[in-house]
Amino acid sequence: MGADDGPISAEQVDIRLQPLNKSGAPADGAEGADEEIGDQIQLRVYKQRWIVLLTVALLNNTNTMSWIGYAPSGNYVNSFYGESSAAWLSMIYMLCTIPVGLFAMWAGREWGLRTAILIAGWTNGIGAVIRVISSLDFVPEDLRFPICMTGQGIAAIAYPFIMFLPTKVAGSWFPDTQRAIATTIGVMSNPLGVLMANLISPAIVKSPDHVIWLNIFTCVPSLAAMLIATFGVNRSEPKIPPTFSASKPQMDFVSGMKSCFSSKQYIILLIVMGGGIGMFNCLYTVMLELLCPSGYSNFFSGVCAALMIVGGVFGAAASGIFVDRTKLYEETLKIALGAAVIFGLIFLQLTLHQGLSVFLAITCLFFGVLGLATYPIGLELASECTFPVSEATSTGLIVLSGQIQSVIYVFIMKNFARPLQPDRMHIQVCQLTPDDTVNTPKDNTMSIMIFSLLATLLVLALVVLFKPVYKRLEAERGNRATADKAKELSNQNKDRITLQAESAVQPLQEK
Repeated sequence: MGADDGPISAEQVDIRLQPLNKSGAPADGAEGADEEIGDQIQLRVYKQRWIVLLTVALLNNTNTMSWIGYAPSGNYVNSFYGESSAAWLSMIYMLCTIPVGLFAMWAGREWGLRTAILIAGWTNGIGAVIRVISSLDFVPEDLRFPICMTGQGIAAIAYPFIMFLPTKVAGSWFPDTQRAIATTIGVMSNPLGVLMANLISPAIVKSPDHVIWLNIFTCVPSLAAMLIATFGVNRSEPKIPPTFSASKPQMDFVSGMKSCFSSKQYIILLIVMGGGIGMFNCLYTVMLELLCPSGYSNFFSGVCAALMIVGGVFGAAASGIFVDRTKLYEETLKIALGAAVIFGLIFLQLTLHQGLSVFLAITCLFFGVLGLATYPIGLELASECTFPVSEATSTGLIVLSGQIQSVIYVFIMKNFARPLQPDRMHIQVCQLTPDDTVNTPKDNTMSIMIFSLLATLLVLALVVLFKPVYKRLEAERGNRATADKAKELSNQNKDRITLQAESAVQPLQEK
């Protein structure tokens, strides 16, 4: 460009000019656009999420097998470890859950997901090894039960840490399109453990001397889960979060507890979901006592329990996939729980009559399909209603509520039962011998009426009062809208250059 050239005007330059203010910052709305672009959070999902989820599922499964494994072979276990030992080896889990549960929720929030997984993995594995030691030949008979109880108590400490892990893993590692199915996989490994224990324990233990094989069977996968937890899970959260909600800081434990109990919708969910968990556990626990007075065998009681669990696994998987795609959490929960209660009430009424095996099996299957389908959905809704409260707190409280209500419902079923009428004694198959005073058959009519009334009230409370706000989903949708807007503004401005306002038109000075 030579000295003879005339002044350069803005019209001659084929660019779009953007003036700056005196401080050098973009004028008008340009600054806001840049801020929005700069504020965007990078999101990413990692394949490692499946290893973390597998670890949690394996911990849940093996710990549950350790809990339930002694009950199906209780007579042989009692002969090996001592009178009533099978009942105490199961009861220790209930006794540990409530006091340890509050600490586990605090630790999961303050120490992180990996620490919770390590605590669960090592206590579960160490407890399994001690149980094996208790059944070795060199251990004196009078020390078998104390040693086994010690191992079972250590393993029981793992359960409160495991109970909140599925939703915590789903929220921290999985995108919003996979959260419900991830929670389902983690949660449903628990009833699968119950099913495996009830099928495998009687098959392994044919005499008191076979108890050691049951202990070895539960020990091997427990040690595998411990090793995977130690070497496979190397961090609590991914470097880059999978969702906007996962990138947000969560409340501390005390603030989270206050937030949960100040939310009306969460309190409704706490009572209803806790009641659902409690009723399911209660029915599984007293299944034999419900059926044997009407002439149904132990084998048929086991079939009904298995149908509940198998049906529940498929129902939960289907509901998890469905709500991941549709986000219809509230609608799915209300419809599934309402239908589950209907089938549950029909099942309870049928237990009072003999000769209805086919109908009992069908209603039991549908009760499991619909009832357990609500479990992962309810836990996900707890996270939605209380965001940004830690999933360890919101879901842990619901599981604790379920454990407490389980005890209440079992108490109701047992204490409101009446002696069986004399004209029905020839039908019952509860007593092993005519002189058996331990296994006394009961008339469960009053217990069933109270149980049915409570179940109906819980469903009505859910349908009428529960109106959740999806806080976590709304935060993520808002972030997506901001990201889309910023991207659009970025595309509009990508071909622009910025010049100082006073130099937009500058004549060349002749020398």
